[in-house]
This record gives sequence, C-alpha cells and structure tokens, in this order.
Amino acid sequence: MTDIETTVLVVGGGPVGLLAAHLLGRRGVKTLLAEKHLSRLEAPKAHALNPRSLEICAAAGLPMADILGAATPTDEGRWVRMVETLAKPEIGSLAYERQDDAVREVTPWPLINIEQPRFEAIVEREATDLRDVEIRRGLEWQSCVQISDQVISTLTDRSSGETVKVRSRYLIAADGAGSRVRDALGIAMDGPERLSSQMMIHFEADLRPVVGDKPAILYFLFGPGAGGVLIAYDIGRTWVLMHPCGAAETPADFDAARCLGLVRAAIGVDTVDIAIKGVRSWVMSAQIARRYRDGRVFLVGDAGHRFPPTGGLGLNTGVGDIDNLAWKIAAVEAGWAGPDLLESYESERRVIAQTNMGQSLANALRIRMLFEALGYGTGQTVDADTFAARLADPAARIQVDAAVTAQKDHFDSLRLQLGFAYGGTLKDDDLLPISQFTPKAVAGARLPHMALADGRSTLDLIAFEGFTLLTGPDPEAWRGFKAPPGAPLRRLVAGTDFVTSAGDWAGAMGLSRDGALLVRPDGHILDVAVTGAPAELARLSARLKATLAPALEGVA
Repeated sequence: MTDIETTVLVVGGGPVGLLAAHLLGRRGVKTLLAEKHLSRLEAPKAHALNPRSLEICAAAGLPMADILGAATPTDEGRWVRMVETLAKPEIGSLAYERQDDAVREVTPWPLINIEQPRFEAIVEREATDLRDVEIRRGLEWQSCVQISDQVISTLTDRSSGETVKVRSRYLIAADGAGSRVRDALGIAMDGPERLSSQMMIHFEADLRPVVGDKPAILYFLFGPGAGGVLIAYDIGRTWVLMHPCGAAETPADFDAARCLGLVRAAIGVDTVDIAIKGVRSWVMSAQIARRYRDGRVFLVGDAGHRFPPTGGLGLNTGVGDIDNLAWKIAAVEAGWAGPDLLESYESERRVIAQTNMGQSLANALRIRMLFEALGYGTGQTVDADTFAARLADPAARIQVDAAVTAQKDHFDSLRLQLGFAYGGTLKDDDLLPISQFTPKAVAGARLPHMALADGRSTLDLIAFEGFTLLTGPDPEAWRGFKAPPGAPLRRLVAGTDFVTSAGDWAGAMGLSRDGALLVRPDGHILDVAVTGAPAELARLSARLKATLAPALEGVA
C-alpha cells in the first residue's frame, strides 16, 4: 500500500479540478490531483467559456493565446439557429452572447467556444509544470475519514490494483455531477433530479458545404425529424447531436446504424461522410447540494450543482467556485488568514449557483414557447403537415418569430456572467434583464474593467497572491493603511502607478480623489472607501482584519 501526504487532494481531472490544481500550485500549495480515467475523454462536452471565466484564466497566468487559438473561430460561433434540418432554410436565429468588439468596454475577454478537452489539455499542461502539483491518472477515490486536521482518503490505482492512502489537509471534490465524494459524505441534492434524458452522439463530419453561409455554434432542431440540438464545435470536423431519449434507454440502444440515421436526419442530406465517435447518456437536472462543505472537504463545480445546459452556466459557475476557494485555502495555509475565512466559500458561492440554476431552468422552459408556436402537441411531437402549415401561415409565422425573439435571455446573460456580487450588494439589479450589465464598484462585485493606457486592463493590476489597494490620485490618507501581519498587500495609485485610457479612474469608480478600493485576490472588491477620511481608513482596516480572522497559533 502506498501512503502519500499532500496539502490538498483534488478528486477529478475535469476543467474545474485541473484549474484547482493550477490555482493552488501557483500559490505554492502542495496539491495532488487524482483522476480515475487513464486518459482524457474524447467527447467534446462543454463548449462555452464566458468572460468571467476567461478573466480568471488570465489572472491565473494561463496562456490566453493558446486558449484563444484552440477556440472555435468567432465568425463561426456567434450565432444560434433554429432549423428543421441543416439543409433547410432556418426558422429563426439569434446572436450567441456578446462576441463582438463592443463588449470590450466591460471585459477584455469576450466569450469563446472551445471544446472542453482542448481547454483541459492546456490547463493540465500548465499545472503539470508547477513544482507543487502532481497529477495522477488512473487513481480512483473510494472513501475518506476526517481526523483532527487531516482527511485520510483511500484510493485505488486502476492500473495496478494497489490501494493508495492519501493524507491531506483538505479534499476538493471536483468529480462531477455523480460525485462519489458528495454521496459518501451524505450531502443531499435539492431540486428535480430528472428533467429529461438525453443521448449525446459525438460524430465527425465536414458540414461546411451544408451549412454554407449560415454558421452557428448551436442548431436547435424542430419538426418531425430527429429533434434535439446540434453543437458545432468545429463545422469542418467535430459535432455533437444532443438527442432526447427515453429514461430507460442506454448507449447500447443506440448502435451505429441508429446513430447514423439520427445524424443524417438532422443534417438533411445523405451525401456527407459521417464517423460516429462515441455515444453517452446523461440526465438533465436542476439541483444544488444542500451543503458545499463537510469539515475539510469542499464541493466545487458539478459536484455542487447540476444545471440544464441551457445558457452555458454550469462549467463557468464551477470556474468561479474554485477561483473563490483556492485563494482562501492558500491564505489559511500561508498563515495570514484564520480558518474562519473558509466559512465564506459556501455562503458566497451557493447563492450564485442558485441564481444561475434558476436562469438555466427558465431558459429550458422558455424554449417550450417555440414548440407551441410550431404546432407541437402532447408528447412534444408534431406531424409534418401541421409543422409545414405553421411555417407557411403568415399569422402563425408572427407567433413563431415572437417565440424566437423571446429566447434572447437564453443566449445573452452578460449580467449573470460579470455582474454577480458576494454579499447581496447588487440585489436591485436582479430586477433588470440579465442581458443588461452596468459595472459597479461596490463591495462584493468584481472590479470593473477599464482599459489602461498601456493596453492592459485594470483587472491586470490585481495581486494574484494577496490584496490590492487601488487609490485615487491623492493617496496621502492611505499611506498608513496596513494589512494584518503577513498578509500581502499591493498599493497602486491612479495616475502614478496606472493610467486609464479614459482618464479619471477614481471618478468612474464613484470615488473622490482620495478614495480607495480594497480588492481581494480573486478580483472581487472587499470594500469601498469613497473618501480617505480617517474613519474610512479605520473601517477598511477593520473589515480586512475581520475577513482574514486572525490565524490561531499552531492551527490553520
């Protein structure tokens, strides 16, 4: 039996688990990642990385040129189209999120579409190069016990059959929607477990001749044909058909002949060469774990929340989870924060998951408007004559067009992506459309992006390893501001240490010339001082000390 000691054991080598290893390793936290599969799964799976996730990747030092280079070309991924088949005229279309230059006013990183395995490969390569990170494939987690300040996990090496004991100070469960860690801890999931059953058919085909001048990332299929959604990760190569199926059906029920038939029906022509690469079943759920923590064990990503894929919020919420948790574990382990800091992980992230799940569920339900407008009846089916008649009737077509337009929130959720805030400081914005986002410098919100004169973003000013104090151009009042012993603090003065291309940074943030923002390592604002009055300095100092909760001697 092998016995391993590490600071953090990450269970699961998907995108969130790999990012966990990278974020912790870059902060000098010894991390072992255990992934049960011997090699990366080929299926492309998730595809959208939204602006906030990309901001997190950039702050973590990941090679953004490599990530962007592996993404679907923007011109091919900026649309969603409703069709009967790829070969027939579209029923309607909508822009897919904000992928134009205009969105750069609020973020340096517009949304991209990228095959999940490609993203994972980049993160894994970078994490593997870190001194404090070890990634072991074929290592399957079985159980754990928590004793004092340790989590003792039992794992199995699937290659040798050997039992491996891992002693860690923390365990991060990033092992997906069917999390074995979560189930072993007895943490219940709240919400509907099965909204629908789906079969994912991964295939390769060059469909550029069929798509022509109508590229898109998503093609929603309507009518009496195959049904489901076609995802075009790469129009010339990589596709997935998400096809609704019966609850009792398994991949064994979808042999090559059946898959080819469904794919050809969705394409609408028989002349294309198609290679079926794999078939997997999955269940659409809308659930959130009742707890995100059990002692020294933390749930992140799909282990903590299962969303309908409508809206692309699942993976991105997981990225936000680990961004929130990693700096807190690192701070506690470095000794400049007390263990109470870790209590804030669940209170901050679970409410974000609830909001995002609600929107994902609303998106899934809203698509029913289109089914109704297109003449679908009970059983979610429509006959060919009824469907054709609805599209040909001008009055019915008005209803169809209105139902297409009503899907806008499904594909434009910029406020959910960038405008969430810890502590409920932006609750008034919940009354606004989710596409409407106005950056605000308030406690809990992500620091607003402003372009700097040197081409960078204000987001690039944030210290990855500690707190950042950004002050207006008159910083005299803040010269005496101190962080608790050992806590890293970077001080930057507007006009001296950074210059925004738009001019008055302090004014844009709602501050006086001697005001300041205190920003956490994850880019969220801890507190705001509109002025540099002594009372404000004392208040920010007290807020920082309370957040970090003095470390106890010999205890972390």
